[in-house]
Amino acid sequence: MKQPSELDISVFTDIFSFMSQLIFQDLEVDLADLKLTKMEIIIVLIVATNEGISMTELAQQVGTSKVQISRSITNLENRQIVQRKHNQTNRRIVNVFTTKEGKALFAQKEKQVKHKLAETFSILTPEDYQTVTNHLTGALEVLAKYKQMNVSRCVPTELLE
Repeated sequence: MKQPSELDISVFTDIFSFMSQLIFQDLEVDLADLKLTKMEIIIVLIVATNEGISMTELAQQVGTSKVQISRSITNLENRQIVQRKHNQTNRRIVNVFTTKEGKALFAQKEKQVKHKLAETFSILTPEDYQTVTNHLTGALEVLAKYKQMNVSRCVPTELLE
């Protein structure tokens, strides 16, 4: 088994680069028109697919600080794309939701990304497409196990019950 220092990270950077291009390649004009940053678009995508996500979870998913997420959310709130609400069971937790405008923006971006994916993968044979789908699904399943292992290490055992 390879040691972490020997791992070839090029596959991760290649996948990240490929997915980033799929999401943002044709959206540069839209981003300029909307006056949104790439991070803000990512935040909208995450919130729209995880309605009610906490600010802490959002910062973790984006891979940035709570302070930076708070700044971005403030801008998105000012644009009426998302809204923050205190959690009803724990007032210290702040959850983020998309507004009607945010849902419309997400639907538009989702349609563009799906179109781009369909266009990109249209050159694949059905067998190749299935292979890509199976491998990506398998990779996500393995990574979800890793993520769950990390979460369970950080949470006191009495909270897991």
